[in-house]
Amino acid sequence: MSTTPIRIMLVDDHKTMLWGLEKLLEGAAPEMIVVGTANNNDSALRESARLRPDLIVLDLDLEGRSSIEILPQLLEHSGAKVMILSGNREQGLLLQAVKLGARGVVGKEAPAEEVLNSIRAVHRGDLCLEPSLMNALLGQRLAPAKADPEAARIATLTPKERKIVAVVVDGNGAPNKELATRLFIAEPTLRNNLTTIYQKLGVANRLELYVYAVKHGVTNVTP
Repeated sequence: MSTTPIRIMLVDDHKTMLWGLEKLLEGAAPEMIVVGTANNNDSALRESARLRPDLIVLDLDLEGRSSIEILPQLLEHSGAKVMILSGNREQGLLLQAVKLGARGVVGKEAPAEEVLNSIRAVHRGDLCLEPSLMNALLGQRLAPAKADPEAARIATLTPKERKIVAVVVDGNGAPNKELATRLFIAEPTLRNNLTTIYQKLGVANRLELYVYAVKHGVTNVTP
């Protein structure tokens, strides 16, 4: 058995979660070591390229942005394997992560030993998914291919952004002030969020967003 430790980088925007993971992996030494951490998309790309870890444990929601949008770059620039450790249970989003190259998906509620065993499996090169997710992935692969060029764009939306899109559609032309009130946020905050959503989906304004959301079914709010 190799005595070379698995060099791991942790990416999560919750300090308590990072601290807990570091303590868990300290307990698995010398088999595993933490070589660095990051808390958002930019620092994840920068630090992974600099540290070139063996494996990255990645949260899907980083400071309000989805890490799905950087996953291909993360894999290319770091050369590492990626395991998703997330509280997000939306199957479509998790499947998108796997299709983009993640080798494992583990829920944040998983027992410590399951997290460690999953890290070992992903490092070996195994695909480590819970049965329901594996079945869904196999089902999609066996089904006739249906190219959806918009799927990757839609997957970059955070739960908060999907909620904003849903409220825009439901508002059916209501002014920003009214939409902001429904969302319990300030109107300038809504405008900033809409600008980000426009960029992610390739639309220019609320009318185009409405048409896009209805056409592609981006109207469901993630619980």
